[in-house]
Amino acid sequence: MLQSIGPLRGMLDLTALLFALLLPFAHLPGYESSWNLFFSGVLPACAPIVIIVIMLDVMMSQIWKSDASAERITALNWIIKVHCVAAGLLLVSFLTVFLPVLVP
Repeated sequence: MLQSIGPLRGMLDLTALLFALLLPFAHLPGYESSWNLFFSGVLPACAPIVIIVIMLDVMMSQIWKSDASAERITALNWIIKVHCVAAGLLLVSFLTVFLPVLVP
């Protein structure tokens, strides 16, 4: 089943899972220097972009299902499930860190 995802989708999901694991370190003070810039600047800015890209691929997979064989529909359903889990974990991780900052 993992081969049906493909290398680009797999890397996208792995990126989302890696970001989800690294986001709890995103509240470090003084992000102007060293690795704090990555954790507190780049990572929070890129996480929503990765979620959007995953959801766009979910939408395209839903569209491709309309004109696919039964075997391909099964593969696309698996892709959609994996994408939703990866995006969901990233969204939960993002909101866990930044919702207390955004909502006073």
